Amino acid sequence: AREFLARAAGDDFAIRNLIKEPLTAEEVRKLAAKVGGPKELVAPKRRGEAEALDGEALITWLAADGARVRRPIVVAGRGVTLGFNAAAQEQLKKNL
Repeated sequence: AREFLARAAGDDFAIRNLIKEPLTAEEVRKLAAKVGGPKELVAPKRRGEAEALDGEALITWLAADGARVRRPIVVAGRGVTLGFNAAAQEQLKKNL
């Protein structure tokens, strides 16, 4: 499923369904700091809705609905990988 955040924990992964358990505003802030800002976390299909939002308004908007967040999010070590595209898959290989 695409609707998860996976966090590396040794050789194991903790999986979280972001639709059922959306990120908190604090979690969005922390992830945004690692990926270059909250706009990077917006799901491609939801970018039009987020165009007018910035800063805390965007963070609050992302935290309100897990479907607005680009998925999957994989946190491995210090790296974060967003989405399934080829670049994301290469980044994930580097992070693992």
